[in-house]
Amino acid sequence: MPIVSTELESQYWEPVGNGPVALVDISAWPGLSPSGPPGATIAASGSYQSGVIPSNGFKGIAIGVLSSQAGPITIQRYLDATGLVPVGAPVTASITAATAQWCTVNDSTPLRSFKFSIANSATSVANLSNFGCLLSANARTTHSRSGRGRSHGWLSDGPISAGSF
Repeated sequence: MPIVSTELESQYWEPVGNGPVALVDISAWPGLSPSGPPGATIAASGSYQSGVIPSNGFKGIAIGVLSSQAGPITIQRYLDATGLVPVGAPVTASITAATAQWCTVNDSTPLRSFKFSIANSATSVANLSNFGCLLSANARTTHSRSGRGRSHGWLSDGPISAGSF
């Protein structure tokens, strides 16, 4: 049998990949940092820094929070388990005071671990609520009959995004 087929690709049908996707909520995991998950407040001009979090095969990352103060949410991915070899630039979303904000990375780039931070840019304490940290195994993908696909983000319309919810 030849490696390359001479048959037309239109003879084959690919089902739409719309089944469940593995998703894990690590929002309350004590291993998010040495002090655990983010507390109820972040000091004026301070930040919460996660520890190095193993991805365990999950490629999609979503971090969300409602903060009383403005500041950024940042996600950095790494190729190694110790968080020393970065994969690309950090992905950042701006937090608007008193508005729930989120930041996602879902471009299927391989990673072994990641870190995230939530910062308070204000000169007064930021009150946090509704913190969430979700990991997804993969993006759902739909295929046209020709086999060319279109990827759909699981929490966003694109591979890397930020916004409010």
